[in-house]
Amino acid sequence: MIKEIKLKQFRNHESLHLKIQNKRIFIFGNNGLGKTSILEGIYFASLTKSHRTSEDKALIMAGKPYAKVDIITDEHHYQVVISDAGTKASIDKVQIPKMSEYINGYRVVMFSPEDLELIKGQPSDRRQFLDIEMSQIHKPYMLVLSKYKQILKQRNALLKNLTLNDDMTFFKIITDQLCIVADEMIEKRKSFIEKLNQAFKIRFKAFNDLDEVSVSYEPNVPSKSLKQVLNDKKEKDILTQTTSFGPHRDELKFEFNGQESKTYASQGQQRLMVISLKLALLDIYDSDQIETIILLDDVLSELDQDKQHKLLNHLPGKYQTFISGVETIEIKDIQQIHLTKEQ
Repeated sequence: MIKEIKLKQFRNHESLHLKIQNKRIFIFGNNGLGKTSILEGIYFASLTKSHRTSEDKALIMAGKPYAKVDIITDEHHYQVVISDAGTKASIDKVQIPKMSEYINGYRVVMFSPEDLELIKGQPSDRRQFLDIEMSQIHKPYMLVLSKYKQILKQRNALLKNLTLNDDMTFFKIITDQLCIVADEMIEKRKSFIEKLNQAFKIRFKAFNDLDEVSVSYEPNVPSKSLKQVLNDKKEKDILTQTTSFGPHRDELKFEFNGQESKTYASQGQQRLMVISLKLALLDIYDSDQIETIILLDDVLSELDQDKQHKLLNHLPGKYQTFISGVETIEIKDIQQIHLTKEQ
């Protein structure tokens, strides 16, 4: 459980120190005071990446040389420092050289308004969700994903310097390696989404028992067939200088009552779908050995009072939960933190 949060020159917080005394925490106050940034700091100290930007330096307060996040739990002290030298992470004041060995000291499940892009946005948004959540739940997947990206980068670099008349020996070796790792990724993704879909349906029913939802995995190329496809499309890949098929082009499909959610579900229904999807992640973790933190940013807006109460009442009690909002809420056993300009 998180006991303390310290932000130094992180986003709009020049210096913030919060002491946490509860498993449920509600952070409220006017817009622009940095409620989201506090949750972002917790998220960043877990995954060493932001849910809002791919540029770490964007997290540094304007005009400052660095940003620092300290998360102190009842077991460990996690710290990340962002500067021109890059992002460095430590646990209990011991620097961890590889980020893959640092992340998931504690696990985060986060909902933010940006997550609506899972339904409304591009396939890349859904692939990013898939990769982040699978890496948190199943560490071997992180290694497979990293290997795939590395080989894909090599193949694409080779394609930029290859012509149809060149010797293809090395190109064939790289392609074969890519296909082996791709098949492993596809099988892991398929298994993950099958489990997630079942939990997703159940979670959504808790809010709405009249409608049906689903999420399904649509691989760009079926398992065991990528090698043949890439061989058939070799000339196209050489001409376009990029790998046109593979798991890096996979898709997730969200349906609402059997129809495409992007078109047939309302904004409020889409919000409930994404909230249900994030809570469903809690149901498919392999073990409870890793401390899990739930982060709900501006989760109550656009939900009517009945659904707000259903959401708050269905939050699993065993997980520490941080919720942000503009106005205070009436709920038992919750620590309320009121942000003001003075902070």
